[in-house]
Amino acid sequence: MNRKTIILCVAVTGVFILTVAVALFFLYSGTGDRKTSLSESREYMLFSAVPSDASLVLKFTDLRSMTECLVSEDSPAHYIVASVAASGKMSGLLREISSSSLYQDLMSCPAVLSVHNIGELAPLLLIDAGRSGGEPSAGVDSLLSLALRNGMAAQYADASDYAPAGALLRKRSLLLVSPSDILVQSSLRHVRSEVSVLDVNGLPESVEQLRGGNMVIVPGSGVEKVASGIFQRSHRRYFSFLSRFADCTAFSIDSYSPGSISMTGKSSSDGGPGDFMNVYPQVSPSVSEVASVLPSYTVSAAAVPVADVAEYTSAYLAYAETVSLSKDMKSAFGTMRKRTGISPEDWAAALGIREVAAATFQAGGRLEKVLLVHIGKHALPVLLKGNAGETEAGCRGKILDYVYKGYLSALFGDLFSAEDESHFLLIGDWMVVGSTGALSEYTSGRATEYTLKDYISDAAVEDGLSVKDSYFVSYLSLAEDWNFTGSLFSGDVLPALEASAEDISYEPVFFSVTEGKSGLQMNFRLERTVVLKSQAPTFERDTEVTVPDGPFRVKNSGTGRMNLFYQQENLYLCLQEENGKGIWGVPFKEPICGSAVTVDYYANGKLQILFGAGSKLYLIDRLGRFVTPPFPVELGKKILLGPDVYDFSGNRKYNVMVLHDDNTIEMYNLQGRRPAQWKTITAAETIKGLPERIRVGGRSYWVVRTSIQTLIFGFYGGETLTGFTGDRMIRPDSEITPSGDNAVEAVCYDGRRHTIRLSE
Repeated sequence: MNRKTIILCVAVTGVFILTVAVALFFLYSGTGDRKTSLSESREYMLFSAVPSDASLVLKFTDLRSMTECLVSEDSPAHYIVASVAASGKMSGLLREISSSSLYQDLMSCPAVLSVHNIGELAPLLLIDAGRSGGEPSAGVDSLLSLALRNGMAAQYADASDYAPAGALLRKRSLLLVSPSDILVQSSLRHVRSEVSVLDVNGLPESVEQLRGGNMVIVPGSGVEKVASGIFQRSHRRYFSFLSRFADCTAFSIDSYSPGSISMTGKSSSDGGPGDFMNVYPQVSPSVSEVASVLPSYTVSAAAVPVADVAEYTSAYLAYAETVSLSKDMKSAFGTMRKRTGISPEDWAAALGIREVAAATFQAGGRLEKVLLVHIGKHALPVLLKGNAGETEAGCRGKILDYVYKGYLSALFGDLFSAEDESHFLLIGDWMVVGSTGALSEYTSGRATEYTLKDYISDAAVEDGLSVKDSYFVSYLSLAEDWNFTGSLFSGDVLPALEASAEDISYEPVFFSVTEGKSGLQMNFRLERTVVLKSQAPTFERDTEVTVPDGPFRVKNSGTGRMNLFYQQENLYLCLQEENGKGIWGVPFKEPICGSAVTVDYYANGKLQILFGAGSKLYLIDRLGRFVTPPFPVELGKKILLGPDVYDFSGNRKYNVMVLHDDNTIEMYNLQGRRPAQWKTITAAETIKGLPERIRVGGRSYWVVRTSIQTLIFGFYGGETLTGFTGDRMIRPDSEITPSGDNAVEAVCYDGRRHTIRLSE
């Protein structure tokens, strides 16, 4: 079976599993053999038919819940299925089930979907098809026919022919469907032999800690197999940790809707002395405050709140002694003490650490990682080591030398290390460690002018970082930086995640490990929302202008078909059919500027391709011949993006709009001359693209998007007509809608839609 098919089952939980694995996993120890009690419960009896080698198990109270969660538009999983797994046999089957009345008598039946590695990942669908000894229902017959039409293996089985005497499953009939007949037959053999996923260490214990309902269950032995289908290889190392330390983890799917999905998890292990869980029952939970010092544009964050740092280090060092890490740690700690004069545990005590965190965000055009430490009142004398002449009174807000590289990771794990730990600064009672580029976000005021905590509040999203009684919290903003998100997920999953964010502006993932009523629990929530209200920025961050690489669709007037115009790495200009068949290629000497449009330059029905390069406009015909003279046309300054072409009068007297590299927009005719009335368009901040033309009351205006706001200009440019400040600035992502003869509607930073009159 194709790996893409399996993403139907696992991609929605993939982000969750990653955050669990990256976290220093906080485990809850279960005891006793509960296999029998689960197999005797109708809610869990289908587990007796799930082969014991399952890498992932999705349990649903009924088939309707399964289809609603996995393929309905009312669940975020819909985007994964529609974008990635559309060609998968199992996903197609579930969509057909959800959309047809032929299967109604099965929709209330319990159902389980498991994932197995049979050389490649493959799913197995199990449905409780009613009492044994009866005839299959109309829905069963319809589903068997559907599966066979889709080239899948399917079987209706009377469990009394397979299950041992006395087993509850013996009283039921089963419907089994899989792309692989091997899995169907394996399931029936497991029923007969009384061996199943219920025999996986820790599975009964972890499942029984939840309250039933819809679940995602990940046996520790299956984590790395599932991860191989979701995550980039560089991040799979975290999963070996999870597979070693958790026998099994079960997640209850608490809710799902178009705007969110949330789960609660429990784990179990054999409670051996080498379990990392032994650290956490000995420490007290606390509340994370790091969101109040992180910038709104944070891409990812993870934090460990520490109620008592001495309590934590004592428990951690005792754990290290148990798992034979003590010798290596003592050696490393000794080296650090020789280098700085203080050991990591004494350093942590001297700082009075209350929380440690790691976060990533964009700074200076690159993704930077910083470490943050919530420190006590008496930390400064230790921190100022290596900064001769600095005083406690004068050091705040300055970028200072940091001599304690590796101390945080030594005590809290590799997650709390950064590539550059050379400098630090103090912001209130927080220390921020990182490169000078990252720390400049704080010294300039950009990082703290609008914090992540404020942004989460304005987005009307529940703050999943600042939760009570927490041991670990983490955050990932999927849509904040797609380059970073792409570095996490495989090529199969990433397009689905991008598709899920198409109509939203904010897609945060929260994960926390907290002290619940019945012990440690994991909490996961993914939100999807459009943020309308947010603080108007004072500083611009996004100063990069996207220049498309092409190909650009252009009409071929000779054939009437659309062709693709593009530039190769060797700068050759090429034209090809949309089916990939080449038409021509000609040499060229410099990169084109992100645009290619067609014009009828000679007004004879034959189209040419207009594009920009350097500071000039070029014209080339459908046969690959450059039009000269008057082209190339010199504009006098370098083109960053453009041109866009307009025929305002309809008589093929073309004008073009161009964004230059000096942050100006100009209008030209095809002779390179500006209209007499034209006045340059510019802005204090970075203009992000070419202007958009809108018609309001019979007049044309230009909508210009900048890094901070949306500006509107009159047809001939000049000063903006919307020079607002603060919350009245128009959001850069706002739709501009004509309203009446001389007004538009737009959303401002106050989150409201305003009617704005345009007067030149």
